[in-house]
Amino acid sequence: MSPTARSLQYLRALGYKAEVVEKTIPKTFIKKDLWGADILAVKSGELILAVQCTSGSNVSARIQKLNENGFTQLWKSVGVSIEVWGWRKAGPRGQRKVWQLRREAL
Repeated sequence: MSPTARSLQYLRALGYKAEVVEKTIPKTFIKKDLWGADILAVKSGELILAVQCTSGSNVSARIQKLNENGFTQLWKSVGVSIEVWGWRKAGPRGQRKVWQLRREAL
């Protein structure tokens, strides 16, 4: 399961209405985000949430990219929360590893 699919499942479990806004350019393997977001989610009583999904080891790089391209400021200027979600398998040595989420609000 990809980080985007994992995030979509988790958002829906939290009661959000969420959709993927990332698209694949036809006849290529290139994916294009919507202003740095992979998912947009809404929930009654909360701000719209834009989520950039990645592996656990790439969270810092995604934050840097969002800031450098001005996407963090763009989302905030229109009243949308932006977060980077990184997924990794972790757990105690010798025990079963489970997927863990690292959420970084920008």
